[in-house]
Amino acid sequence: MKKILKGFSVIVTIMLVMGLLGACGKKTDTSQTSDTSESNTDTKDVASEPIEIEMFTRFADGASKDFFDKVAADYTSKNPNVKVVVTSADNENYKQEINVRLASNDAPDIYFAWSAVYAKNFVDGGRALDLTSYINDDKEWSDKIMTSQFGPYTFNNNIYGIPIIMDGKTFYYNKDIFNELGLEVPENWDEFMTVLDTLSKTDYIPISLGNIDDWATGHYITTLNQRVVPADVLQKDYNLDGDFSDAAYVEALEYLNQLVPYFTPEFNSVSYDTGINDFITGKAAIYYEQFNQVQYIEPAEFEWSWFDFPDIEGAKGDQNALTGAPQGFMVSAETKYPEECVAFLKYLTTPEVAGQMVKDTMMISTVDGAINETTANENLIKIADTIKQASSINVWLDNSTDSEVVSIYLSGIQAMVGGSKTPQEVMADVQKMVQTVKNSK
Repeated sequence: MKKILKGFSVIVTIMLVMGLLGACGKKTDTSQTSDTSESNTDTKDVASEPIEIEMFTRFADGASKDFFDKVAADYTSKNPNVKVVVTSADNENYKQEINVRLASNDAPDIYFAWSAVYAKNFVDGGRALDLTSYINDDKEWSDKIMTSQFGPYTFNNNIYGIPIIMDGKTFYYNKDIFNELGLEVPENWDEFMTVLDTLSKTDYIPISLGNIDDWATGHYITTLNQRVVPADVLQKDYNLDGDFSDAAYVEALEYLNQLVPYFTPEFNSVSYDTGINDFITGKAAIYYEQFNQVQYIEPAEFEWSWFDFPDIEGAKGDQNALTGAPQGFMVSAETKYPEECVAFLKYLTTPEVAGQMVKDTMMISTVDGAINETTANENLIKIADTIKQASSINVWLDNSTDSEVVSIYLSGIQAMVGGSKTPQEVMADVQKMVQTVKNSK
């Protein structure tokens, strides 16, 4: 998950007001006609006349794009009264384009959404369809999706998104390098620092990092906050019911500063792609990455595995949660075809189609039974089990709280690890922004 567009809440607020004045469903029936064939979904009231629905995704290239294009084509061939058209944009462009389109009369019928606060912004703006009744009325379908993954799409006890992908964050490591140096997988922070110190005396980069986009170190502080800050304080502050004044936030930043000497040199000028390439080419020993990026780890010509973010002994936070978040799709509140949109999402989350997604893309499906010996290798099966066994999911910082607070927080962290701010200065800026946001509401 990459960084949310800065100033998101201000832009969306303005655009949503404009959209509410002039928005209306954009879709029109196509002129083509064909016989209605039997749909393999169980949804009622699917259109009897040919219609077109658009699904807008962030999957703009590679196997993921190919998969969604193929699923849409297959669904259309089985349901000729409904044509599903897939449009896409890469991550950063998607974040901007979806904001503009949802605030206009050109909203897609179905659209990709990261979870938690990102999704809540669309809900608060009246741009997301409440899917609760569809989920409750067809438990045979919805019960196949992991219940825990609906949580970050649930607001005021209503569900607004269908989670497609589940994810977590882990330290991948080069087992060949560890074996060469006689290193053991660290279980706590002190052991981790010992491993990094040993690696620093070699030609290997201890931890590969590309932080030209500041969400990368933001993922580190997501986990460090969860490890160090008491859970009740963290939740209160992320909800903006607090003020981020707990000293543990500074402590978390100080732990991040301890890692700086072991990161890729000049990492604030290094791209994400370079960061991951340094790991898979054997230049770096360790890499902090999402499980859903495992397809980029697979080509490595060495034996690799992963370990969880080390526990910080004596810290007051939760040591057992897994940093990550589900990703999924929402339905536009402006769509003329809610039944058809839900019918397609049901098809997308059948065990068969979800299993094909796993096989084609190595993305980790939320659907029970989709990940098995015929769709995934041993590593992916173990990864899925790791996510399922987590005590809870610790959602990325940029999905956890207000976007303006996130923006100042992430840019401050990037400045801190670059040496131009102290942890205390970062948190002072965050506290000031929190107060500004509160005063504006």
